[in-house]
Amino acid sequence: MTERPDHAILGVAGRQHGLVTREQLHQLGVTRHDVAHRVAHGRLHPIHHGVYAVGRPGLAGDGRLLAAVLAYGPTSVLSHRSAAHRWGLVDERPGPIDVTVPGSSHRRQRGIRVHRARRLAPHDVTRVAAIPATTVSRTLIDLASTMGHRALARAFERADALGLLDLDQVGAALERVQGRRSLARALRVLAGYRPLAPVRSELERLFLALVHDAGLPAPQVNSRVAGLEVDICWPEWRLVVELDGRAYHSSPRSFEADRIRDARLQRAGFRVLRVTYRRLIDAPARVLDDIRALAALA
Repeated sequence: MTERPDHAILGVAGRQHGLVTREQLHQLGVTRHDVAHRVAHGRLHPIHHGVYAVGRPGLAGDGRLLAAVLAYGPTSVLSHRSAAHRWGLVDERPGPIDVTVPGSSHRRQRGIRVHRARRLAPHDVTRVAAIPATTVSRTLIDLASTMGHRALARAFERADALGLLDLDQVGAALERVQGRRSLARALRVLAGYRPLAPVRSELERLFLALVHDAGLPAPQVNSRVAGLEVDICWPEWRLVVELDGRAYHSSPRSFEADRIRDARLQRAGFRVLRVTYRRLIDAPARVLDDIRALAALA
């Protein structure tokens, strides 16, 4: 019971959200008797079969995800809805944690939903927050087995809005998982998908993500209306949205120019809604309410 193994254990746990596996303890020279001693004295806390929290039993969100992955060995990865939630592709937090296990595994562990794959190609595996996980492209394909067409299309849109969607990589991942019945749904979404318009700022990206998550029609971005270039436009609603960033539109001259632009757009029959960075962050629901109300007037 020297201090040296404990320092090594802390080093491993520090890279793994406070976790260590039985196999890693064995590699550090910690025997089964030593493990039992540490568990009895509250230095190790069993989380899943062969997975321990070091020092304290509580785990944060990423720690819970990694513990589930570690419970099924070094080739397992976070996948499906759990990976989608961690990547930010879906809002709802899933119940059981989804883990894909290459080959076969008959062991069941509480709170974990196991998916079996014949193999996981290296191109389909990466890490997110130090957690082995399926890539965004493979995650989108896996979602096709659990989501309807509309929900899957929204996950594609979210990935696009976050700058995580690579259609070429999705196509390559599709070729690597041929033969699954759920692929037909993924292929339909991929065939009909139109990438979001390119954006010029993070403010535009945040706004487009909000719009797509709300299920609103995709607007035109950086288009021309009444001879002016506007940030966002829904021609069918005769609605223009101008996005005012934190560092712009603050001087008296720009303030005056903005009002002249607004008057010109209104004379052309367009309503103008100005959305500041602060309002988009602090009150996104109210921004959506304003858009819907102005759309209804049209």
